[in-house]
Amino acid sequence: MLRSAIKACLVLLLLPSFLHAQKVGLVLSGGGVRGLAHIGVIKALEENNIPIDYITGTSAGALIGCLYAAGMTPAQMEKMVLNSHFGEWASGKRDEDFDYYFVKLESDASWVRFKLSLDSLFQLTFINSIINSSDIDFHLMEQMSAPIAKANYDFNNLLVPFRCVSADIVAKEAVVLSKGDLAQAVRASMAFPVYFTPVITDGKIMYDGGIYNNFPVDVMQKDFNPDVIIGVNAGGYMEIPAENNLLNQFKTMLVQTTHYSVNRDSDILLEPNVIRYNVFDFKYAKHAIDSGYKTTIQNIEKIKRDITRRTTQEQMRLKREHFLSGMHGLMIDRIKVKGVNERQAEYIRKRLKPNPNTIIDINQLRRAYFKLIADDNIRYIFPTMVYNPESGYYDLFLEIKRENDLRIDFGGNFSSRPISVAYLGLQYNVWRINSLKVYMNTYFGKLYTSGQAKIRYDLPGRFPCYISPGVTFNNLDYYRSSNAFIADLKPSYLVKYDRSYSLNVGIPAKNKGKVEAMAEWFRNSYKYYQTRYFLESDTADKTRFDGLSYGLNFERSTLNRKMYADQGTYFSIRTRYVNGTETTTPGSKSIERDTVKVGKDWAQLRMIWDNYFDHIGRLRFGFYCDLMFSNQPFFANYTASILAAPAFQPLPETKTLFLEKFSAHNFIGGGLKNVFSFTKNFDARLEGYIFQPFQSIVEDPVTLETKYGEAFANRYFLGTFGLVYHSPVGPLSISVNYYDKNDKPWTFLFHFGYIIFNRHALE
Repeated sequence: MLRSAIKACLVLLLLPSFLHAQKVGLVLSGGGVRGLAHIGVIKALEENNIPIDYITGTSAGALIGCLYAAGMTPAQMEKMVLNSHFGEWASGKRDEDFDYYFVKLESDASWVRFKLSLDSLFQLTFINSIINSSDIDFHLMEQMSAPIAKANYDFNNLLVPFRCVSADIVAKEAVVLSKGDLAQAVRASMAFPVYFTPVITDGKIMYDGGIYNNFPVDVMQKDFNPDVIIGVNAGGYMEIPAENNLLNQFKTMLVQTTHYSVNRDSDILLEPNVIRYNVFDFKYAKHAIDSGYKTTIQNIEKIKRDITRRTTQEQMRLKREHFLSGMHGLMIDRIKVKGVNERQAEYIRKRLKPNPNTIIDINQLRRAYFKLIADDNIRYIFPTMVYNPESGYYDLFLEIKRENDLRIDFGGNFSSRPISVAYLGLQYNVWRINSLKVYMNTYFGKLYTSGQAKIRYDLPGRFPCYISPGVTFNNLDYYRSSNAFIADLKPSYLVKYDRSYSLNVGIPAKNKGKVEAMAEWFRNSYKYYQTRYFLESDTADKTRFDGLSYGLNFERSTLNRKMYADQGTYFSIRTRYVNGTETTTPGSKSIERDTVKVGKDWAQLRMIWDNYFDHIGRLRFGFYCDLMFSNQPFFANYTASILAAPAFQPLPETKTLFLEKFSAHNFIGGGLKNVFSFTKNFDARLEGYIFQPFQSIVEDPVTLETKYGEAFANRYFLGTFGLVYHSPVGPLSISVNYYDKNDKPWTFLFHFGYIIFNRHALE
């Protein structure tokens, strides 16, 4: 009894000193990548047992402050921001692990895209951010949902009491956020205009707090009034914007001048040397952290003199463990959707949680969520998770911005050779409980003309799939006597025309691939002369092949560009059975006079593997392999047989040339690629390939009959050296190319745009 009384007296005697213990507030400025210096500051303070009792922050300061306030150690924060994925999230680059290849349509030659809504066709809609913040929004939610639920959605109850500052641009004032969803508050504080999408909070459009208050010392004094304030200026002072830097010019016009100063003699101002780092250049993340650490260590003796109280690292560890214990695991029950109608909301719920009665964890949600983001119907999603004490699980709230339903694409290719082509594409989305896309395109030029119309009907759920009927017309004219874009001075000696009506059914193969079954009715027509000497009055030979084709295809791709890629992998296996009737009608130059009509059928298997390895400095290596097996028969003559045979086409230019020596029924082709990157968007490419037909298709010089040559007797080489600049709308390339044993083995090609065509029948 006496011992208890003594303890109580001691507590009463010591209580005033505890109540009046020296309190320390940490104020963290904004500054983009420069703001990562705050991690180094916190690291140095913890190592020297300097307490941090309160934190206020803006933008990058809000991000680092909230991570620490939510229980992360400086080491954990440093590891997080130095991970390559962090820079990708902050710069809007999608983590390739979350790419969903299944929803992507076939590549086309488009350069620019305009999105309109039929409800407001004459109302222009501008993109309100440079980057897509979907990744960082989700990862902030994932990181912050459990800590803020533990704090009962009050920032005072976090490991360290916290405030962040955002900007209400309508009221033209700073807004201090102290309650509610922590991830949403921090994201609002980081929403720099044009760069990040704004956040809607309580009906207000919230932007980066740095617009009105980039150094919230006043917030620290008003809300917490600590004995000592350590202010960290990592934002630098207002820069004079460069003439060609529109983003910095906009920032200068919008952001009010901030005075980076502390008001009392007891307060401390730290200014890490980070001004030389570009605000959005995350390759300097480590430099910024180290600069913050170095500056703090240089001032540590003054800090220790002014702050006499100490919190040991062991005390901080125990405090952190206590805060992090007992958090609710991230298990999601109900999904609530805003911004779309009920049928569209049901589509989203089925995509994320096919079985409404199940509980999913954060890993299951993550996989489904990033698949949903790739959907053409959705422009933007802002996610929030709120703990529901009644169910014991989290409710997921999604604020959806629907994509405009009409899309118009323009593009094509302009070249030094007569292969220039213009491209126009249209897509219309009908979004209900399922998704329907109607899309069509047309190519028109001297070499290539085409038209295509397709419908894709997507069914979400536990086993998603699509059904896609379509019709395609292609025309390839290999006559190269004129450089005119449209002019056709006399008949071409080789023309390929195909028409197909197809039905495809596809299912996903994990994130990066898909499996597709197809059925196709086709008509392939070839017009040609079997001699190069003909007059305008002559008529060409004609071969027509109509029939049905069935196939099963597997395709997987992580390539980073639709042309001139330099990282990732493309792999496909295509099987096909073909059954049809050939009709060949001789022309005036043919020695044959009788029309040939005969049935033909065959099966084929084709594998293509295009792969790039990790770079070594500025150099990246890759390889390409194309393997074809088929029992395809000959057609009525040599030229028709070559035109109908599969071709080895590893280079963009090979799709525009008739290279008879590089076509065969059975072959293996492959080669090596070397890509040297001068800059992020400027490459030099050196590629070399070998084409090995198992048996070449040859013409008997005496009888003119088509036959196979000796097995493996011939092989052919092709290669290219070129420079490629990847402009925002398409590649600009200049190259010298070599084709072995061709009449004209060397070609020179300059082009701007994409040499990409619609898929041909039987391809």
